[in-house]
Amino acid sequence: MTITQTEPSNIEELKTKANTKDNWKIRLEAVTELANYDCQKSRYILTKLASNDRVFAVKEAAFNAAQAMGITKKGLPLELKRKDIRYSSKDFAKVFNRVKRDTQMAEFDLAVFKKQFQIVSPEMYDVMQYEEQENFDLWITSSYASLR
Repeated sequence: MTITQTEPSNIEELKTKANTKDNWKIRLEAVTELANYDCQKSRYILTKLASNDRVFAVKEAAFNAAQAMGITKKGLPLELKRKDIRYSSKDFAKVFNRVKRDTQMAEFDLAVFKKQFQIVSPEMYDVMQYEEQENFDLWITSSYASLR
């Protein structure tokens, strides 16, 4: 991988992709492309994602790209903090209750629930879809069943 000292011609598109909160794969693609360009804007975006993204794969990729460019924050090297999605069980219960209230389902319907969940909290949906991966549907079903 060669790092070019110029700004990418599609920097605004990459910035938009990096700020997408409802699809971690798009953010990861943006990080992969931004890692090839060492400019002020790409450094800023990579630093922001390395520090704040809730999906660890995106955070880690941004951190590695930032390290390769020698990016520091306030003169200190960036730190890759431990994995933390920053959602508590109360956050999940609150969103799930809202989705349950919005859908007014007589019986649980996973497809309807997922669609409304994505509308109500797209960032939480995205983070948990990454975290749970193939167990995502099972996680939703068991979380829904545990609501009071």
